[in-house]
Amino acid sequence: MIIELKEIFRGKVVNKAHTINTGVDEFPRYVVEYLIDNYCEEETFHKDLDVVVRRLKENFVHGAEAEKIRHHIRENRSHSVIANLEARLVETEDKYWASISAINENYVNIPESIVNQYPMLLSGGMWGTIDLTYDETEVHNKKIRPFKVTGFTPFQVSVINLDEYISKRQNFSTDEWIDVLINSCGLSPAKMSRRQKLLYLCRCIPLVESNVNLIELAPRETGKTYLYRNISYYAHVLSGGKATPAQLFINLNNGKIGEVGTRDAVVFDEIANTDFQDPKALVSIMQGYMQDAKFSRGKKEILAFASLVFVGNIDVQGQLPHEKYYHLFEPLPDFMQVIAFLDRIHGYLPGWEIPKLGPDSYAKDYGFITDYFCEIMHELRRVDLLSSVRHRFEILDLGNTTQGVSGRDQRAIMKTSSGLLKLIYPDGQVTDDELEEILVLSCELRQRVREQLHLIAQGEYERIKLGVKLLPSGKQSIPHLPDSDRVQNVSLPPEPSVGEVTGLAVSGDHGCIMRFEMQATRGHGRIVPLGSIQRVMRESIEAAAQYIKASHDNLGISLEWRQNYDVAVLATYMGVPKEGPSAGVAMVTGIVSALKGIPVRNDLAMTGEITIMGKVLPVGGIQQKVRAAFDAGVKEVLLPKENLDEARHLPSYVLEAVKLTPISTVQEVLNIALTEGQQRSNS
Repeated sequence: MIIELKEIFRGKVVNKAHTINTGVDEFPRYVVEYLIDNYCEEETFHKDLDVVVRRLKENFVHGAEAEKIRHHIRENRSHSVIANLEARLVETEDKYWASISAINENYVNIPESIVNQYPMLLSGGMWGTIDLTYDETEVHNKKIRPFKVTGFTPFQVSVINLDEYISKRQNFSTDEWIDVLINSCGLSPAKMSRRQKLLYLCRCIPLVESNVNLIELAPRETGKTYLYRNISYYAHVLSGGKATPAQLFINLNNGKIGEVGTRDAVVFDEIANTDFQDPKALVSIMQGYMQDAKFSRGKKEILAFASLVFVGNIDVQGQLPHEKYYHLFEPLPDFMQVIAFLDRIHGYLPGWEIPKLGPDSYAKDYGFITDYFCEIMHELRRVDLLSSVRHRFEILDLGNTTQGVSGRDQRAIMKTSSGLLKLIYPDGQVTDDELEEILVLSCELRQRVREQLHLIAQGEYERIKLGVKLLPSGKQSIPHLPDSDRVQNVSLPPEPSVGEVTGLAVSGDHGCIMRFEMQATRGHGRIVPLGSIQRVMRESIEAAAQYIKASHDNLGISLEWRQNYDVAVLATYMGVPKEGPSAGVAMVTGIVSALKGIPVRNDLAMTGEITIMGKVLPVGGIQQKVRAAFDAGVKEVLLPKENLDEARHLPSYVLEAVKLTPISTVQEVLNIALTEGQQRSNS
């Protein structure tokens, strides 16, 4: 395949292994790759590379030397520099001007013939060797503009023929072509599975498809932004720092269009750490833009085509997101966890399945020169491949829910499928099996979004099952999401156990089950909290201990326990911080159970703050807590009397399955929760 690729795409591919650690990291990757491909032979590579590096360093202008080089050009009347050359048409003068930031000059005379020869100078500029002269007789609008371009040798592929690229795709099998694309992205496909390769190529979708909204949360060091930083100069990465409506959309003061109007993709890196000025207003603007590619600022409504990519970190457990996350949007900032915003995301890429980057991760084979590949992806945005295969499939809800497939579901799957088709099958030659593979993956990316929406707002979003039916065969396929079976595995004890009690809490916007284990052993009266228990919950433990000490006679517990016994209090899932006062009733129940050796019922859960006098106080989030109990299969919930009316507003199917028992005192809790107390009350 290497020989075929070099011959078929002569002058447009490079050995990626040669582009690593070249010693000229200050230059864009595509510049280095172009020079290596054009000036370095395989047999004498290292010798040739030394010549290239020496020439680059001799002619490259560092920012601090700009004035020195300007002086040199004036004195010698000619000089060559290696820099980025950008051209623009000033229509009021009917003249082209060049900008060379390396010499701090925005008004450089440039012949129209050079602009016509290299039209890419007008769209972001090109790197190369720029021959300059100085002519003080050049006067325009009564201003001396002495710097003039006399020649230009680009270090980039100057002519992109998309038709040629598409037609030559037919010389490769699908597996070979996928490996070429992975190599072109700078990574080695050797140790990747087919699925990992496809997931990695999904990162390219925003570069070939306009107005795609993609999110990827992954562990650290998986190269979430490596592609966008190194492969495409049409992508802009916002890494931390501040993000404003003026920067992203339009500056109302000067009318300048922001990044979404000038880029192919805007990437929000480290999304949880990005400082959004006026976040609610920005998210509101984003929602409109993500829906119909338009945004309004002031009186202006503007159409733009940039895709939006949100990337961030997520903790994993094994091969899946950590169980501490109730839903997979939790790592996002709170102001982004808005239903209307999340529903507009077309695909959720499972970054936890993509391997971490290591020394062996980078490409060691031939791939497209970055500059060429970047321009090809940019040109592919204008191609429509989906219409030619649209008659061959239908998108269905194979769960047969009443809601069915929404317009946003349909749009999302079409967008991601179109992007994958452009990348892997740009010639449109795709078999039914290949089309099915792409459609099922696209369904998966959207299904992951819908799964989280169902968890966040169950009443509003049913749990649909997005799938595809191929036509005319009628074959139906549905994606499997390993993470959809991921639950917070806080299972109920299989039987009543001493010191084991189930509490209820709220995490973010949802309820969750909390398992506590208490153990009494010979010691010196210490309370030992374990499992990342935070300050307020520690105070609940102390309140429970004080109540037991003051009421030891009524409880049938010797006062000496505070001198002769240690009580360890463990909140399971020790790496996850636990906080809040509502675990008070669970704490006192577990400690009493441990000291008396009486099991706690395993079919109930409880919530409520306690006082040292044994009163039970109301708590927040009662509906979310009862829902969590329902999801876990709890039969009875003990809750503060003041919270009962609020809990009764839950759906009937929840209230029919879970008995709600109001409590006012700790003694009532113990009578119900401890099996001995229950037996007494039953007798």
